[in-house]
Amino acid sequence: MEQITPFNSASQAIDALDNGGQFYNIFTKADDDLISQSEVSKVAGAGLQKQKAVLFLNLAMTNLTAREQQEIEGRFDDNLSDSFQKYAPQKIDSHAELESLKAGTGVIISGVPRKIEGEGVISGYISIPVIDVFTLIPISETYIVYEIKDDVSGQSVLVAHDKDAGLLPETKLNIAGVIKQFQLAQDDESDFQKFIEVDFYNEAK
Repeated sequence: MEQITPFNSASQAIDALDNGGQFYNIFTKADDDLISQSEVSKVAGAGLQKQKAVLFLNLAMTNLTAREQQEIEGRFDDNLSDSFQKYAPQKIDSHAELESLKAGTGVIISGVPRKIEGEGVISGYISIPVIDVFTLIPISETYIVYEIKDDVSGQSVLVAHDKDAGLLPETKLNIAGVIKQFQLAQDDESDFQKFIEVDFYNEAK
């Protein structure tokens, strides 16, 4: 999870993104009027994660006009254009919208995250790889969990991020992440609950 500062103009975005990528990206060049996947990943700290890079782009362009966004997108190379369409995040406002989407979908949500206090308040299990098998561990061992109230239904959307990433500010945020789910119990017949794993955020205007 990382706080980002949105671009203030198309020119600022292009200067930051048309950076040549990492030293081992021998086929990309800085300032060539083309923006590649590797160049965006360098700014986003996304490595080879295409979906994460696209989440970064969408959140970083939040404050730009549609025309400015088009100016930036017009410089995307073919691979980045394909990824930008394939992994385009859904903007959601409610618990019902979250439930309607599949795990693995990228989303952006705006709201005030409130930390859910107390051990055991969120009880559930996530599956993690250990050597060549998967094992279940309590979600609270990996994540700090927050809720964003759905103004329509009064239900909460759960958002969570790695414990090592620090606390989210409890002010209105734009949050970009991926829908994941945890088991409510350890047995094979357990129900699942969806949540948003936070990748990036910024303060909402």
